Amino acid sequence: MRDIWIIAENTPWARTLAAAAATLSKGAKTIAFVNGDEAAAKDAIAHGAAEAYSLPLPADAPWEAYTPALADKAGKEKPSLILLSASRRCRDMASRLAALLDAPCFSEGKNITVSDAGVTVSTMLYGGLAVKTAATSAETALITIGAKDFEHGAADPSRSGKVGTLPLSSAGVTVTGRKPRVAQTVDLGAAAKVLGVGRGVSEQGDLVVIRNLAKAIGAEVGCSRPIAEFFKWMPEECYIGISGQQLKPQLYIAVGISGQAQHYFGIRDARTIVSINKDKESLMNQNADYFIPADWKDAVTELLKAVQK
Repeated sequence: MRDIWIIAENTPWARTLAAAAATLSKGAKTIAFVNGDEAAAKDAIAHGAAEAYSLPLPADAPWEAYTPALADKAGKEKPSLILLSASRRCRDMASRLAALLDAPCFSEGKNITVSDAGVTVSTMLYGGLAVKTAATSAETALITIGAKDFEHGAADPSRSGKVGTLPLSSAGVTVTGRKPRVAQTVDLGAAAKVLGVGRGVSEQGDLVVIRNLAKAIGAEVGCSRPIAEFFKWMPEECYIGISGQQLKPQLYIAVGISGQAQHYFGIRDARTIVSINKDKESLMNQNADYFIPADWKDAVTELLKAVQK
């Protein structure tokens, strides 16, 4: 098996992808490309890469401008696999790289197997309602990897490897300024417990009750798409679903959420799902590990009392 490349937009993603490469490598060399400075490249070495290149954010170009340079290098070195972060930025880069290399690209690949015959990958269809398994014998295949699909180990500071910086070719797009986005919530993807708010919660003021329960159990609060995009009760980074946040918490509590496929796709990997919905036949109740068929406000109030005891 030839080399495996990992392309990550930050250090945490690089660690996850390094763990994925180690699982799939069958002894192949891992080469990392990481957004950041030399320290980011060295961190990738400490987490398993044999070589690492920093891709520092250009002053006057988007980070995705490295795509042509990566494609040129991949065309010459022909890695067997290119693993990328399943983030918005790297999904865009993955599609562009696949086009430039004329290579297959699998989004959020699961159950990946590598053999002499090629690569087999499972992907979700129809918002998680179906699974498609495909195989390719292409010279190079690209796969985006979910944030918690592989658990990385501790860094090994004794590891050594080649460290460099990938030169940036012409961007074609000029960035005239950057304004940091002020996050209005924590990273839901890192939360061990999450409460999701749906349209069954009819008043914005009722979010206080849900936030009180979340605080009591050490959870963060997310929501279904209408709450963020239509009602504007919560910022868009709180939206959970196929085109929003995709989570893998230890516990997910759905409050007044019907459980349509678009939302369920975002929480299907939660270890335990609890649904609070007075409609016993709701899809969320049917897909949950546990469900409480009651008015959400009564159930949340009683749960809060129980936790506070």
